[in-house]
Amino acid sequence: MGATFIHAADLHLGTPFRGLGEVSPGLRKRLIWASFEAFRRLVDVAREADLLLLAGDVLETGLPHLRARLELVKALKSLSQEGVRVFLVAGNHDPFPFWQDLSLPSGVTLFSPQGGVEKVTLGDERVSVSGISHGDRRVRENLAHRLVPRGGDLRLALVHAFLQGQEGHDPYAPCSLGDLVSRNFHYWALGHIHKGQVVLEDPWVVYPGNLQGRHPGERGEKGCMRGVWDGNSLEVEFLPLSPVLWETRSLSLEGVEDSETLLALLEGLKEEVRWPGGTLLKVILEGPSLLYSLGEEGLKELEGMLNQGEDREDFVWISLRDRLSPPVDLEELVSQEEFLARLVEEARSLKGTVEGLLEGGELSALWGRRDVAKWLGSPGEGERELLVEKALRRALSFMLRER
Repeated sequence: MGATFIHAADLHLGTPFRGLGEVSPGLRKRLIWASFEAFRRLVDVAREADLLLLAGDVLETGLPHLRARLELVKALKSLSQEGVRVFLVAGNHDPFPFWQDLSLPSGVTLFSPQGGVEKVTLGDERVSVSGISHGDRRVRENLAHRLVPRGGDLRLALVHAFLQGQEGHDPYAPCSLGDLVSRNFHYWALGHIHKGQVVLEDPWVVYPGNLQGRHPGERGEKGCMRGVWDGNSLEVEFLPLSPVLWETRSLSLEGVEDSETLLALLEGLKEEVRWPGGTLLKVILEGPSLLYSLGEEGLKELEGMLNQGEDREDFVWISLRDRLSPPVDLEELVSQEEFLARLVEEARSLKGTVEGLLEGGELSALWGRRDVAKWLGSPGEGERELLVEKALRRALSFMLRER
């Protein structure tokens, strides 16, 4: 007969979108309800499964969460009535005490901070689910060490944890891949990292990511994982569920000299990312171009033209970021003015030391902050030199505008 389970995490139900800028009223309403729509889609796919595993941060402390709680309890009750067993653990954003005044339906198991195991018989298959919750918001203990398989044809482990080597999240409930591999589970259902990824396939070590991106740093399709056990082996696949996508594109305007050409390029880019749901597209305009003089007012006007008529199901709502620089000839400037020559010389000398600036130097504290790293990522070797080049051109741009 086998068994089928759905694994989801980091729903953060009711969390508002960030970084929207100015959107139309109709679109704003859709975005407000996007996380709930993603959750409803999750419930629909769970109806076709035997088990639903929720790996923490389902809700969010500190938010007006009445609607989120009501939606959650209603959905879990419906799944329970249809025979779907639900197993969940608390994460760092919804630790175990947060759940104590919530009445969960029968058929739903919330694992405690001490951990536990539940066994389910599905036809001829015996499934065991081991899980452990966060007892508070800042758990530093390796919770995975407490999970021990207790028999079963299919052994599942459920925990909200930071796997060493991941980036951009607090190291709560830290563990290593070796910790997980050594414990004889078939599947580790993890939560905490919002980027979906299959870390390992034997055993399966999986982060499903969150259901719906909530800001420009959570790009691409979001959803859950489905596991199908045939009695001997386990097949796992990703199911996209997010109604709205965040996307970011860079567009070089080097050689582009007029706004009509720019408008055509942006319209083409919009059609490249358009899909049946909706897309929030951030476009970074970069490179040396005569269009650097458009300024913030000009770009806002361009955004308005591009977003006109986008109150549609497959909308693409665009926002522009200006990283343009004037099309200056550095060598010519160097030959004309001593001050500019020294500025260029100093900037070029920095390219050889930028590694030290970012690692243990003046800029290391900046890149060490989670909020900065989330937006900028970790710059590679080529990107680090490019940072200096862009800074130089921005400085020259500012100086030339002031003249």
